[in-house]
Amino acid sequence: MPQTIKELQEIKGIGRVLAKRLFDAGLDSPAKVAQAGEEGLQKIRGINPRAIATILEQAGQLAENAHEPGAAAETVRRKLTEVRDQVQGLAESTRNRLGDQLSPKCEKKLSSDLVRLVDALQRIEDRSPKKSKRSAKALDKAQRRVEGLEDASAKKVRKGLKKARRAVLKALK
Repeated sequence: MPQTIKELQEIKGIGRVLAKRLFDAGLDSPAKVAQAGEEGLQKIRGINPRAIATILEQAGQLAENAHEPGAAAETVRRKLTEVRDQVQGLAESTRNRLGDQLSPKCEKKLSSDLVRLVDALQRIEDRSPKKSKRSAKALDKAQRRVEGLEDASAKKVRKGLKKARRAVLKALK
């Protein structure tokens, strides 16, 4: 399978068959998909009309990143900072909200889970920039796992932190 078809498949909403159809229509790169616009994509058989806006947005982002050297590594650094800030905010809000209700044992476990997640994030930061796409996906997943835990119980916070850590460690394999 040509590299350009695989590149098109990186866009959410484009699978193997649709990528082949885009390729056959002359839209063989994310930049060309972005340039085609809504009208151009509507002509492609099998494309979901509701997904066109999202596909165009993602294609534009991929096209921008392709022209900037080191853009993928910069994206990972930015996402890493966002996840760290989110985790720190979660830790503070959980301590403020549940501080007096937590048993010393539960507080120790929660702190341990936080430290382990931060260590995993540090390992992502120390990783080779060649594997930045995988790292970015893992950080997105970790961010989704941590979102919405500000009002959760201590048990749910620990579970979310563990899932986020697992997502990050999976990218390190």
